[in-house]
Amino acid sequence: MKFLLLYCIGLSLVLVFLPAAIAGDCWVWEGEAGTPADLPGAPGGTTAGEGTEADGGPSGDILLQIYVVQTGELKELELEDYVRGVIAAEMPASFHPEALKAQAVAARTYAWQRAGPEGGGCPNHPGAALCTASTCCQAWLEDEEARKKWPAAKADSYLERIAEAVRATRGQVLTYDGEPITAVYHSTCGGKTEAAAELWGESGTDYPYLQSVDCPYCKRSPSCRQELALELSAYAAALQDEKEARPVLAAGGDYPLLEIVRKSASGRNLLLRIGKPGRLYSGSEVRRLLGLPSTHFHWRVEGGKIIFSVRGNGHGVGMCQYGADGLA
Repeated sequence: MKFLLLYCIGLSLVLVFLPAAIAGDCWVWEGEAGTPADLPGAPGGTTAGEGTEADGGPSGDILLQIYVVQTGELKELELEDYVRGVIAAEMPASFHPEALKAQAVAARTYAWQRAGPEGGGCPNHPGAALCTASTCCQAWLEDEEARKKWPAAKADSYLERIAEAVRATRGQVLTYDGEPITAVYHSTCGGKTEAAAELWGESGTDYPYLQSVDCPYCKRSPSCRQELALELSAYAAALQDEKEARPVLAAGGDYPLLEIVRKSASGRNLLLRIGKPGRLYSGSEVRRLLGLPSTHFHWRVEGGKIIFSVRGNGHGVGMCQYGADGLA
């Protein structure tokens, strides 16, 4: 499992057990005896004491404050229970056990990095370590909700497969230079992952472990390569609120529907222009406006339709989930 996860994100990292020193406003260690003591330097944090040689890590459980977007409630969960719900929501439970283990480590590391003292918790819901929106933090499902998306005859076995992946990796996270990594992931890269700095273009995101790497293992994903057709009227409707893009819709073919301004080394569209002079849009903006599965696309116009040829599903940074399953 360790080799699988490290290969999928493209760099040798360190797999470690969570240290007992982590605590903060959004999560705490729960004492086995039920009598936690304040942890110095961490407001609201509590700890249960030392880990044991038998389990290789702390003997207590971390509690997380999770904002459940579906219900609007703040829910307290043990970290390992939270990780189970993330896997149920984020990865097909039919995947290879080693891929499920890799997802468990990624989900746990993401939670540690986001909810720990340096992470600041969920940016959209103060007081919560994380929320259940995949566009903000990580998706999460309770067992009963997860059952609804699976065949009834397989639900019990799927829940057990997920639980086993969490048990097998309990307390394990990935670090780089002694710090938890930004453990992002996506469904399908389409053959090559994206570098974080290319996509997000922000200072401090050029992580050595989030570079673009070849991935020949996600070919069986239904999203690896696909074509999506939009009626030109639907294309116009998608852009109806984009005033600076409207001239292209009435130009009678004088302006291109879309024009690529800049691509990343992996082939994803970083910057596009709609119309001329037109407004510049990031690839992520165009993806959102048109409902495309990724920013790795090109197009052609045929018979009153704009047909998009798309590779992959998701932002493309970090672990490719279908790639992890294929490699396993």
